[in-house]
Amino acid sequence: MTSRIRVRARLTRWLLGVLPLLLAFMVGAAPALAADNNWSLSDRAGHRLTAQVFEQPFPEYPSGMRIRFSALDAKTILDHKAELVLSDSMGQEWSLPNRSEEMVPNDGSTVPSGSAQFDLNALMPRPSEALPLHLAVPTSNGALDFNLRPEQVMELHAMGSVQGSSDQA
Repeated sequence: MTSRIRVRARLTRWLLGVLPLLLAFMVGAAPALAADNNWSLSDRAGHRLTAQVFEQPFPEYPSGMRIRFSALDAKTILDHKAELVLSDSMGQEWSLPNRSEEMVPNDGSTVPSGSAQFDLNALMPRPSEALPLHLAVPTSNGALDFNLRPEQVMELHAMGSVQGSSDQA
């Protein structure tokens, strides 16, 4: 009987020692998992882009959320002047200002031809999470057309509540 008590006591001590480490690991990993805002996009013509949603980190530019597209091939040249156009299945349309100049220092460096960045703060009102969303990404040869997956649409919709709560602080 005393051996069972000893085994339980050892198991309890072991669990109490491991539990805080496990919780610390889970809490530490949560922001990294939540910050995974990278998307892969492909159209019917075989064009492939990555998209990343992020907060503008540089104080010399206006703050806010951005979306950056990067071509996965060297032939695709993204437009650094034209706006990104989003539309839903009900006919609502949004034009997001091009912020590609924010990708390089103010020293006159050249913006990478395969990347372009846009201001997500202009996505107002936020699109419905229930409607399909279409992107027209501007390139030197016209727009590339992409349909977002439902989880991507939901992420853009949810940004409104995140933005609103950070504005009130």
